[in-house]
Amino acid sequence: MKFVTTLSALSSVALVAAHGYIQNGTIGGVDYVFYKPYEDPYTSPTPERIARAIQGNGPVQDVLSQDMQCGGYSAGGINGSSPAALHADAVAGSEVTLHWTLWPESHFGALVTYMAKCPDTGCQDYMPESDAVWFKVAESGLIDKATNEWAVTALETAGNSGATYTIPECLASGYYLVRHEIIAVFLANEYPGVQLYPGCHQLKVTGTGSTVPSDLVSFPGAYQPTDAGITWDSSEETYPIPGPALFSCSGSSSSSGSTGASSAVANKAAASSAAASSVPAIQSSVATSSAAPVMTSSAAPVVASTSVAADTPTTLSTAIATASSTASSCKERRMAN
Repeated sequence: MKFVTTLSALSSVALVAAHGYIQNGTIGGVDYVFYKPYEDPYTSPTPERIARAIQGNGPVQDVLSQDMQCGGYSAGGINGSSPAALHADAVAGSEVTLHWTLWPESHFGALVTYMAKCPDTGCQDYMPESDAVWFKVAESGLIDKATNEWAVTALETAGNSGATYTIPECLASGYYLVRHEIIAVFLANEYPGVQLYPGCHQLKVTGTGSTVPSDLVSFPGAYQPTDAGITWDSSEETYPIPGPALFSCSGSSSSSGSTGASSAVANKAAASSAAASSVPAIQSSVATSSAAPVMTSSAAPVVASTSVAADTPTTLSTAIATASSTASSCKERRMAN
């Protein structure tokens, strides 16, 4: 009985500390299940995904850590992220929708999205490491100070429409790694207090564009502890989103007013010599239409899945996010003040 009571208490603590992560995304009209941190590591065989592994639903607070890259999961001695097996097909200029677990209303903050060009062989063997390869394609922060409306506010309602970004239409075709994050600033008055929730997924982009961005940053490196937006006083009327200016197909940039580092360094060529495989890629996503979705894993031939049952959010994920929304709200609002 004592063991059961202790376990129950630990579970309650875990729920209170819970935050969130991306559970699925809609890309090219197809719904893809993203990495499930509380299921995939314990499933055999491990499901193949387009999303790279993350530790869980907790934040990264050290902006100089390798965990900043793609969610802090290290496998086989690799820092920053662990490549996923598959890619989602996408068209340059199209919109991608990402569905987070229910976000706690106390954790106000910004949504920011970066992309990085992978080698011609694909992202499944690619690690950015400390290279400056990332360019910012979307950002949204404080919307209305009076009502405390932020970019993440839309994610605080069950069944919401999710967060979106648009793949720049001028991008050259190829494989891209996308880094999407929430920057929660409800405790950012002092450093470390900011909470970052990054995650990465892999795309195969097609289109008629030819642009290869050159104003690039690294993770870690793009943010510094003293940057505006990383250390931020909640009494301020505006919020400067950290990092570089937005990439623009028109050749001009829209500055976020921050002092984040940027670097005009060309992509490091990853001379991956992965041999072509004759094994068909396996689907791990769910189609919303009757037509079977198609995913690619670069060199491997592509096959469509037959019938895949709808993959709904796990009870644990939902419970964690919901509990966080209620149990953490009051305490953390007091801390913020």
